[in-house]
Parts: sequence; structure tokens; C-alpha cells
Amino acid sequence: MNAVQKELFQLYTKYQDFDFMSYYGKIADTNTNNKYSKGIGFYAGLYEPSYVDEMRCGNHSIGKEIRNPDKGYDYKYYFDENGKIILSEKYLSGKLYGINFYFYHENILDFVHYIPGEGIYSVSKSLYDEEERIIRHFQVRLYLKYDIQGNICYDEHIFTYGNNETYITLKEYFCPTASFPFVKEKINIENMMIKENVLYYLDRENNVTGFYPIRFKLVDGKKVTVPLPRKVLVFKIIKENMIRILNTWKDIDLSVIWINCESTDLAMQYQTIKEDCEEKWNIAFYEANEERIFQDMNHSQVLEDLLFNNGCSVDDPIHASEYFVNKMIRIIKELRKEGLISEQTAVILSDLEVSEKTLEIAKKINNKDTVKGFFDY
Repeated sequence: MNAVQKELFQLYTKYQDFDFMSYYGKIADTNTNNKYSKGIGFYAGLYEPSYVDEMRCGNHSIGKEIRNPDKGYDYKYYFDENGKIILSEKYLSGKLYGINFYFYHENILDFVHYIPGEGIYSVSKSLYDEEERIIRHFQVRLYLKYDIQGNICYDEHIFTYGNNETYITLKEYFCPTASFPFVKEKINIENMMIKENVLYYLDRENNVTGFYPIRFKLVDGKKVTVPLPRKVLVFKIIKENMIRILNTWKDIDLSVIWINCESTDLAMQYQTIKEDCEEKWNIAFYEANEERIFQDMNHSQVLEDLLFNNGCSVDDPIHASEYFVNKMIRIIKELRKEGLISEQTAVILSDLEVSEKTLEIAKKINNKDTVKGFFDY
């Protein structure tokens, strides 16, 4: 066992015989200091012990606090008299799925994700400095059940603080176990920095190798949500940016335009092959000509929040948001009418997997003859 494995094993052993349901009942029956949220948010929704998993999801929302729980919620949170979270409930399809317990010991937080009827699912530990800033966190890889015989990967997050930035080192430990003795022992290390609401990836010399905006910044080690631009006409921006991209392609004889809606980070690609064949209709064969529709990544966040407020899934806008699909269909029809997309150019609005929904949309935005080969394929 390495040091992280030993610490997690000790943590699991510490709570192995704890009466979680009795403890849960005492809090749930008496505590009225509650908050609620909707949206998929890992184990603990808006109150994950570490920020790293949320950061690495880029601009995808892990949910949003709601004020009216009568309309349904995915997480319920319980706080003590000082506003410190002590318990949370995770719901799936309106039914209680898991309970999260937060145990504080001086500058240490023990976190246990417990599933009623099954027992402990996962554990993690966080350490804080005298200013209550997180400085170290370690866990079984997110969404993996704790299993001393089977867990081959553990994460450790190390935080250090500068004047205006937070440095984070992510260590991924891969370890052989009794169930997987063939796994090679190794440590992967990734260095990151948060400054304002931008996450930077760093090399070993702290040179920036990549970056993207995230939905929050860290102030004195505490997560502070970055407000999104208000009153942004995001579908107007989508159309304007699509026009910008189409103008850069105006000298190319396009046969297909594929608009990838895998997430709210929308993108466009094109194909020039004329004959009906797999290479024409399968995005896997497209050349590296992808263009991001949003130049300002905050607009992707605006679209996420707009879909969320309209009761749509932000993780699957094609299949779970008629609101989004109808808006995009209207934009494509307008671009055809304005002569920016030829009637002979097929437009496919989809995620990366062609589905019945893809075909349904294709019928609405293309001439039948233009996409005959697509339907045949």
C-alpha cells in the first residue's frame, strides 16, 4: 500500500461500523437550515469536498441552487448554526439515492458517500490550513466504489496559494491490487493554476500549456461563483458566429455542414465529398476543420443556464431540449433564406451519434434529395 491507500483504508475502517442511518435521522428530523439544487453534480452536488473534479469538467454546470423545492430538486443540503455543511442528500428520479456525511475534526474533513441499504460507497479526506483554505484532498477516483481489493486508482489534490492565484497539483496513483495484480504502479502528475476564473495547465517549469475559463474563482481558498453576463441574446450570438464561420468557408464547395451539439460548447465542421458514401455522412471521417461557434466561452455558460431555466438537460441538448432544437432549426432556415447556406448543402444537427432525433431534424432543415444518401447510410 502507498501512503494515500493507507490513509483511505484507515478512513474506511474508521467508519465501517458507524450507524449512519441513525445519525442521518437525527439531523434530517431536526435541522431546518437547508438549501436545494437541481442538476447533476457528482456525489455531493454544489458541495463537493474538492474543486478539482468540477474544474476539470470545464464549463459544464454541476447544478444550480433553487429557491422553490416544491418543483423538485436533485440535492438537499443541511448546515450547522455556523453555516458549515454537515449533510446532503442526493436524489435520482425523485427518490433518495445517496447520503453524504461531513465529519469535521479540527482542520480535517472526513467525507463519506453512503447508499442506504448498501453501505459506504466512497470516502475522501480534506485538510485545511489555519485560514480554513483547503490544502490537500485525497479520494478514490470519482464514481468508483471503495474496494481495497479492486481500486487501482486514487487521486490526491494539493493546493498552494499565491497573491492572486491558486496552484493545484493533481497526482493520480495507479496501484496493483489482489484483483488486478497486472496493473503497473505509477504516478501521473498534472499541474494547474487558477487565476480569476481561468484554469491554466502548467508544465514542470510552470509554463502555461493550455487554459480555459471556468465557472468560479477561488478567493482566500473559497469558491466564488463568477456571475454570467446578463441579458445576453445567446441565440442571436449563435447565428452571428455561424455567419462568421460560413463567411470563412464561402470559397469552399461544401457538401455537408455538421453542427455538433454534444454539449453547449457548439462546433461546426464541413465535408466536400459529393458522392454518397460513408466518408460523406460519417463525422469520424471529417477533416480537422472544426470551428467553435462560441468565441467567448462565457456564452456557452449562458446557454447552459438558459437551457437549465427552461427545464432542459444541459448535457444532452439534442435529445433533452426541444427548446434548443427548435431555436437552432429556425436559425438554419434563416441562413438558407439569406443565401448563406446553399440548398444543395446538407446540414446535419446532431451530437456525435446519429439517432432518430438526428434524422427527424434533418428532414426539417434539408431538401429530401439533399439528404437521401444520409438516410440510406
